[in-house]
Amino acid sequence: MFDDLRSYYFSRYGLAEVLVTEYGAADAETALEILDRTSREEMEAALEERVQRLLREIRVHFSKPEYPSKTDVQGQLVHDLDGTPGEQVGANGYFVRPHVLLEDGQLNGRYGFVKSPLPGKEIIQRYYPPATKLSVGKASASNVKKTRLFALACTVTTLTPLKAARRTGDSHRGAVIPDLPLQQLVPYLDLYVDLQPALPASTEATTNDNGKPYLKQNRGTFPAPPPGWSFGTLGVVAGIGSWARENGFFDDAEPVLEALATRRAYVIDTSGANRVETAGSHVVRLAREDILRSALENTWKVETNASEEDVQRLVKRWLLEFNDAYFTDFLSLRAIYPPSFSPLIDAYFMPDYDENLIASARAAAQHINSQAYFAADGSGDTKRENKQTTLSSLESMLYDCDSGPELIARISVQVGRLTGADFPPEAQTFFDQTTAENLSLEEARNLLVAYMRLRAPASDTDAQDEASAQAGDTDAPDKSTAPEVAPGESSSDESSYVPDDELGNL
Repeated sequence: MFDDLRSYYFSRYGLAEVLVTEYGAADAETALEILDRTSREEMEAALEERVQRLLREIRVHFSKPEYPSKTDVQGQLVHDLDGTPGEQVGANGYFVRPHVLLEDGQLNGRYGFVKSPLPGKEIIQRYYPPATKLSVGKASASNVKKTRLFALACTVTTLTPLKAARRTGDSHRGAVIPDLPLQQLVPYLDLYVDLQPALPASTEATTNDNGKPYLKQNRGTFPAPPPGWSFGTLGVVAGIGSWARENGFFDDAEPVLEALATRRAYVIDTSGANRVETAGSHVVRLAREDILRSALENTWKVETNASEEDVQRLVKRWLLEFNDAYFTDFLSLRAIYPPSFSPLIDAYFMPDYDENLIASARAAAQHINSQAYFAADGSGDTKRENKQTTLSSLESMLYDCDSGPELIARISVQVGRLTGADFPPEAQTFFDQTTAENLSLEEARNLLVAYMRLRAPASDTDAQDEASAQAGDTDAPDKSTAPEVAPGESSSDESSYVPDDELGNL
């Protein structure tokens, strides 16, 4: 029953939404029973009723033209839509909510959606936004032979707030529509109903510097939305997963998140910048362990000469696939990673390597990082830049090696020349396994590079460390790894800074 609606991701989402909101289905079995006893005429009536109700949730109106800057303000839902050009527009305090998958220009005007919100017998673009972008194989939506029932289901998908969405531009919005079978979509939407109280109210806004309202849900219609660049499978799993974890029912949410992470998802944008994403179970594992959202939120702290867009692209691609090829691309940034990346890198290595080996590789990398700092001339920014130059030189040397034994030999010599300090005993396991070629050259190099580029948080127990961090010297390593100074001598560079345990807390 309803095979034409169930066979396509966009109409299937609308069908599932109505089963949850209009019929009260909370699980797959109930949803299938409802479909068995519901006629097409009855379903068409239910879909139409749902569309009529959703029309009252498209816009929010703010009564004042402007408010005090940086304050919270409250608007009202617009129940009586007016599509007259220049009337219900931003200049008059009217704002379209972020879940509405129609451009602002598609809503108003003589042929706009508001003028004729219910579809007729012929499906057209305003009822089915992705028709010419992702999908039905026709140049124009008006050439598609679909039923009014199909168009109504698509309209529900277009208008429902029960989907992960956000504002993506001045007049554009995006949403994630998972390509799940009906049996998984119903629990997904039921979960979406449950998380609604965790969101800011649909009418809540904050004002910008000019006192203009900005809807709080514009940042995301799901809990704890990460930065906009991660919107899609990663961002939605991270946000919902964080919310489920904090509220103590991750186990209940996990099957839904697993389905979302491992199946294809369409990221629809009214600008036309649409894409398809797939990920893997690792994304759910990272969300469960509270690693994913923190890494996404702190990607802006990655220090590199690469552009912000390149950093985001490489991080996103690696997190979606979590494979060796994309990890190597990620390492090619030659960046310093923030502390929140430490558990992320651990999570990447842990399935394949013994914890003792990882700890040993981390100790070796800590030593390299520390000695690069101690050997760098100058202070402050100059010292940090010189340290980065040294690390880049050592990294290039690692990529010139042809074997594990050569890697260990050359890194031992080169790092030893920096300050004369020996590698700590904890590095021995990594050295032994690399020399014995129990690790491939690429594996040994990736372990070393990943951890030598990782910054650790400042020590909470050392007031001097805190003072140094506040002074801006946040690149300093643990001073316990500093080379020894002979009695009566001084090391002016090292005595002028206070370390923040760059790798000591890993």
